[in-house]
Amino acid sequence: MPQSKDLDVSTKQIFEEAPVKKALAAMIIPTIVSQLILVVYNMADTWYVGRTGNADAVAAVSLCLPVYTILSAISNLFGIGGASAIARAFGIGDQAQAKQAFSLASCGAVCTAILYAVLIQCFSKPLLLLIGADGGDIAYAVGYTRWTIVIGAVPTILAPSFAHMIRAAGHARTASFGMILGALLNIALDPLFMFVFLKPGNEVAGAAIATVISNTASLIFFLGYMALHRENDIFSFRLFKNGRNAEILFDVLRSGIPGFSMQAFAMFSNCFLNSMLSSLGSEAVAGIGIVRKIDQLAYAVNQGITQGMLPLVAYCFSSGHHNRMKKIILYSAVSSFAFSMLCSTISFLFAPQLVGLFIRDDATIGYGAAFLRTLCLAIPIYSITLTIVAVFQAVGSGAKPFLLTVMRKGSLDIAMMFALKAAFGVSKIIWASPITETLALCMAVVMLIRFYQNLFLPATDPVSDDKAKNF
Repeated sequence: MPQSKDLDVSTKQIFEEAPVKKALAAMIIPTIVSQLILVVYNMADTWYVGRTGNADAVAAVSLCLPVYTILSAISNLFGIGGASAIARAFGIGDQAQAKQAFSLASCGAVCTAILYAVLIQCFSKPLLLLIGADGGDIAYAVGYTRWTIVIGAVPTILAPSFAHMIRAAGHARTASFGMILGALLNIALDPLFMFVFLKPGNEVAGAAIATVISNTASLIFFLGYMALHRENDIFSFRLFKNGRNAEILFDVLRSGIPGFSMQAFAMFSNCFLNSMLSSLGSEAVAGIGIVRKIDQLAYAVNQGITQGMLPLVAYCFSSGHHNRMKKIILYSAVSSFAFSMLCSTISFLFAPQLVGLFIRDDATIGYGAAFLRTLCLAIPIYSITLTIVAVFQAVGSGAKPFLLTVMRKGSLDIAMMFALKAAFGVSKIIWASPITETLALCMAVVMLIRFYQNLFLPATDPVSDDKAKNF
């Protein structure tokens, strides 16, 4: 097996030589920090728009969320997929293949961003009307999508895609700094564009413009960094002519589809949940919306851990450092589970107080507290599932993480909602989440055990390497 002689010293130190705990800390701490900053930004953005007191403006931003979230899903498709392919190429010492994966993932992200922007430009109004916009908020919603998607699709998709791939090249701090830069800039620019630079009545457009500028700033930072390190790293936008483009692009997509599906199917599932809860009144819908905001903290940390560990697992898998890989997975799972248990305990004990931080309506607090005490049971469960999903993404197995993702959100959970509604009433459909997460975890654990069994077959077994590669 070729050695990874092309890795720079700092990258090789993290991927091969540093103790597992130190290597994990170097990769996941910056990623967790950037994820938490993004959570703060999302909350602040909603808070600023809410200061207008304009219900149509608030509704417009909420309605645009599913359409806007697709941008993040696309960045996961090419960013996480590219990161996995890059790290595995590093593991076999093939820097040329890593460059090719980076180039194809980057070009794929740009082309998809442009295509999505064109589609939204052509069909934004009928699409927004279809998902619930009306005469009062449609103008705000169309304006918001025009700025954030039609104009801002490329930087919004490309910046986080670069962050994933730069992290896979061993530059976790740089990747996180670029994302933190954009989030903090957005928090600072929101009030300026909403309340200072633009005339009253243009607050939604101001928030959208601030978002585009901030994402563009992150993109410029990453492009500048890659330009300075182009000679000694994998950052190349040149399309190779070695006949492997289709194979490597397929590898990128196969590893990235679960990340895309995770967000896309979650939005699909949330639409069903909101629709069913709406029969309980607006307080119930508001309550579940607040619970999602609270749940973002635990989810962000879990995402930070899995995104940070993914390049390490991919590198160790392809380079043959399987025992080191097993330790990385174990430490990551334990860290995620421990933090998730803490979040779950706090959420259960202080549910009314946490919901009350966002609203003072007693009915909404009542619904929100009940929902939070149910949903918090799923946090420790999905923390392990997300870790296992990241493992299969890292080793380039597309079918297994996709199946687990679909089980968690978008299929089984929706069927469970209907079953619980028929058996116990609408108020109990929230139990679909912990039940489905438990079933998904059981399947994930079985998959991981089988993966280990095939990976650690005795060395005398002539087919052990082939079986490991098939996983």
